[in-house]
Order: sequence, then structure tokens, then C-alpha cells
Amino acid sequence: MIGMILAGGSGSRLWPFSRTMTPKQFLNLGSTHESLLQETIQRLSPLLPMEDLMIIGGKAHEHELYYQVEQLIPDFARENILLEPESKNTAPAILWGLSRIPVEKRDDPVVILPADHLIQKTDRFLKHLEEGKALAREGWIVTFGIQPDHPHTGYGYIKAGKPLENGFKVDLFTEKPDLETAKKFLASGKYSWNAGIFMATPKTLLKEFKELAPEMIRHFFENRDPCHSTTDDIDVAAVFSQIKSDSIDYVILEKSKKVAVITIDVGWNDLGSWESIYQISQKDQNGNVTRGNVIMQESNNCLIFSDKRLITCSGLNNIIIIETEDALLACDLSKSQSVKNIVETLKQEDRFEYKFHTTVARPWGSYHVISEGNHYMIRRLTVLPGKQLSMQRHFHRHEHWVVVSGTAEVLKGEETSFLSENESINIPKTIFHQLKNPGKMPLELIEVQQGGYLSDDDIERLEGDNEESEMFT
Repeated sequence: MIGMILAGGSGSRLWPFSRTMTPKQFLNLGSTHESLLQETIQRLSPLLPMEDLMIIGGKAHEHELYYQVEQLIPDFARENILLEPESKNTAPAILWGLSRIPVEKRDDPVVILPADHLIQKTDRFLKHLEEGKALAREGWIVTFGIQPDHPHTGYGYIKAGKPLENGFKVDLFTEKPDLETAKKFLASGKYSWNAGIFMATPKTLLKEFKELAPEMIRHFFENRDPCHSTTDDIDVAAVFSQIKSDSIDYVILEKSKKVAVITIDVGWNDLGSWESIYQISQKDQNGNVTRGNVIMQESNNCLIFSDKRLITCSGLNNIIIIETEDALLACDLSKSQSVKNIVETLKQEDRFEYKFHTTVARPWGSYHVISEGNHYMIRRLTVLPGKQLSMQRHFHRHEHWVVVSGTAEVLKGEETSFLSENESINIPKTIFHQLKNPGKMPLELIEVQQGGYLSDDDIERLEGDNEESEMFT
């Protein structure tokens, strides 16, 4: 079996924990200490070798994606991580992934699933995937529909039709219904929730793309046969710039005559809102869910998450409070879907809190904004062993570095210095400089920036030395 994990989503409904540069698949929201992406990888590990696992994400999340995968599997092949140059929904991403599967493996079933869902009954889930393999080898596209337990209006529905050896032929896909329609679906017993998890052989899917989405196939394969060629040599950025955004549901699943459904009950949740986090979490005797430094009195059915500060509550009912170092969300539990509207406002105002946390992952490590104001910014830098920042200079700011732990190798102009704990160095503006960690332990230092302009675009890099760029693109 082959695995394809879709990890390109951008978070909005779980703000302020989830940000566009750190969406929910990179967060710990499940039952372990791993992120949802890492849990998804581990969930598939009993079924397939890791060299047959492919992860598709966004270029904007490159550093976080590499870091989390390497945390879990240090020797994971980087060529199995595909980075979309721009987001064009699931159909182009999946087609690109299929086109990279070796031709000799095109008859092996591939399971395709999101990176950001919770599945609590892993053994049962793996058993259902095994059941789906036989249908996939017969030429079916097998969807795994979730057994509904209430009339949810936020999910698409799959209607089961003619019985098959395992599961049913799909009669109909229906987008998010109103409440009355959802109640009828539930009462009929023929509908399941569309979780976006499906399985087929790459050859079956490529044939369906060729028939149902010939324009998309043409952009990827030109005049080549998609079932007997790969796209290792294409200009992916050029292809993505020309194709239109489309979902796999609309392009293939809703139009194909070869779609089957297996209904499953595996403790699934898409964690699509803070209310869904509340629903799947263990509650105290008053129905409250808390995480972090929280004290509650005379309060019921609340979700309170503290990332750092103490939160105290008294006399609250059905309230969500989510605190991070730089933002606080408070809303009614039943209104958690409206968080995406708040995020849209932040986006329109181009707020830093829309994109980033105060700690930002970089290819060389991370930085954490401690304090900032007019003409200054204080950050804590963590440079991983053997890593370095680009050779660069600034025209509007000075920098002062103080080593907290580890050893820093600093190139300033033509001079090289080695600094240990409690030693510091000044970097005047206009001077080319570079920071390296030559040691075997992380380098921690405090950086103080001073000047009239502190934005990241006040960076000139030495030509040819931009692969460790500090800026986001």
C-alpha cells in the first residue's frame, strides 16, 4: 500500500492556536504529545513502509513540515515531501502526487487522507483500510464515510446505493445540508459523512483524471500517457500557475461511476472548530475542559485554554476562552464557527497575529519575539547544531547579540569571533555579518534590534546566499 497525506491546509477556525503559518496539522490537539500531522504518519506506519509514504504540503510551511517529519522520522526521504508552489485545492495536489508514484507501483492501492483529522480508534481504522484494498484492486475509488451520530450541517454527505462485496456503490454526494435535510439523511440510514479519506490504485485515479479532467492532465503530462509516465522533470511552479483551483470531490468523486463507500466508526473528528475540540475532550464534573494554568469556580460547560498566563473564571457558562502569548479569544461555545470571520478581519488589517505566533520556525532553528516597540525589537534566537543564517546586512538597524548558551561563530565584515555564554557582540548597520552554530548543542542568544525601520525587508543578502532566508515568502 502507498500513503498520501494532504498537509497543505491553512488554519483559521482554531485561531489563535492555529495561524496561517502554523495551521492545525502542526499543532498538538489530539490525545498524544505529537502534532496531528505526526499522529497521521504514525497511524499509517503499520500498513506501509515509510519510503512508500508521500506528504503534500505548501511551500509557505516548508520549514515546519520538514522539522516535524524529521522529528518523527530522521531519515525520511525529502523527495517524498512535495511542496505546492501555491494552493490550488486538493485536485491538483493529488494529481501531482499520483504523477510522482513510480510506474511499477501504479497498481498498488494508495490511501489519501488529510493530515489534520483526529481518529481515536486506530486499530479499527486500519482494519477498514485493509477491507478497502480488495475494492481498490477491482478498479473502485473507495471512500470511507463516517457513521453519523447526529444531524451535522457542516459536513458533506455520501449516499450508499447498491451493495458490493465490501461496502456499497455511491449513489450521490451532497454538500453541507440544512438541518431538516440532515435529519432526514440520518433517519434514512443510507448516508455517511464525507471525511475526505479515500483509496484507489494510482492507475484508476489517473484514468479518471484523464477522462474527467483532461485539461488538468494536459498541464501535468502534456502529450504523455499519464498511466505510464511520471512528472519528475516538469516545472511545477509553471504548471500550478496555469491550472485552476478545484477539489478532488468536484473534479473526480462526484462525477465518476466507479466510487464505492465503506461506512466506518473510528472515533473520527475533523477538529474544525473549538466546539469540536470541546466535544472530543475529557470534561470535569461541571462539563468544563481546561488546559494550562486555569482556575474555575461556579462555571459550567466551558473550554478554557491557557498557553502561559493564569486564567481565572467565575460564573461562566458555555464560554470559550483561548489564550496565547499575543492574543486572546473569547466567544460563546455555540458560536465557535464564527472565529473564521475574526481571522478574515485580521487578514484584511494585515495583522501579524493573523500569520504568525511569537515563536516562528526557520530552517536554521526558530526565533521568539520577546518585546517590541517603536525603534526596538527583542528576540530569542535558537540556532540548531551545524546550522547558520544567511550572510546579510541591514541599512536601518543595529543588532546586539548576547549568548545565553552554546557557542556562536560570528562573521562581522572580515573578522570571525567565537562567543560563549554571557559574551556579546555589536553588529552595526551596513556591515555584512553571519551567525553560525559550530557546536553540537543548540545555540541560544538574545538579539536586540534598534533602528528606525525593523521590518524583515531591511535585509540585503550576499548574492547566492539566500537558501537560509530569514524572510517568509
